Amino acid sequence: MPSFSPRTLALIAMFAAVSIYGGQFVTVRWGLQGGLSAYDLAAARFIFAGAVMAPFMIRAGIGNLGGLGWRKGLILAICGGAPLTVLSNIGLGFAPAAHASAIQPGVVAVLATTLAYVTMGQRIPTGAVIGFAIALAGLAAIAIAGSTGQEGELTLLGDAIFVFCGAGWGIFTWLCGRWQVPSVLGAAIVSTVSAAAFLPFYFTLLEPKLFAAPWPIIAFHGINQGILNVAIGLLLWTFGTRTLGVPVAARFPPMIPVLGTLIGIPVLGEVPAPLAAVGVAAIVAGLLVVAATGQQRRAR
Repeated sequence: MPSFSPRTLALIAMFAAVSIYGGQFVTVRWGLQGGLSAYDLAAARFIFAGAVMAPFMIRAGIGNLGGLGWRKGLILAICGGAPLTVLSNIGLGFAPAAHASAIQPGVVAVLATTLAYVTMGQRIPTGAVIGFAIALAGLAAIAIAGSTGQEGELTLLGDAIFVFCGAGWGIFTWLCGRWQVPSVLGAAIVSTVSAAAFLPFYFTLLEPKLFAAPWPIIAFHGINQGILNVAIGLLLWTFGTRTLGVPVAARFPPMIPVLGTLIGIPVLGEVPAPLAAVGVAAIVAGLLVVAATGQQRRAR
């Protein structure tokens, strides 16, 4: 049996993580097309994620959320949990998965990085500004493509939702860095608080259809959304970043839009319109420029 070096294993872990993150939008849209609602898919996510991450929450301490405190914990749950998950799922009912996989990571990168520089009183590097400009041009191209209606009459509304969700997750990412929140603790807080808040609302006030679906479908979405994306993806990403270092790990996020677009073609039959494809490519290029700028600053 061949043995792999830690670096090789880390590279495999990072490729697996970005594949998970790139494919999540595709699987949500597939679930919506299969008759589940945005709320059903969010419930599947937090039932499984809450169950998996609850032991970590208990170990950290429910009373003070591992020292973070409930005020900060609730802010993280709002910015990174059930509200934006449901909203993103709703957006995927209007716009293609390729749009979500490009817009949301792009907005997260631009906003989180900008907030980090501004709050530290540092000037944003010229290279990062250029990268942001390229990514924002890509967002504009996708928006223009969505306004034509070629990919659906409400595509532009879906794109606007993705921008809003990306902004929320960008704030979540920035706050996790600012408050020095360990990745496992952050995932545990978001998962368990979201499950505790959203699931009673889902089962009592909405019309749940999740358990009317065949159990393999329930298991697929629960495992994919709640375990792969929340737990396994996080562990793979953390291991890869720790082993390879931040400069190398920073090269992987631009792959998420690429993989989301490519996976969506055979699974959903969604081939991006030419202008939307240009927009996705621009966002990837912009993120690569930002990552390269970060590597140059760390090397100095």
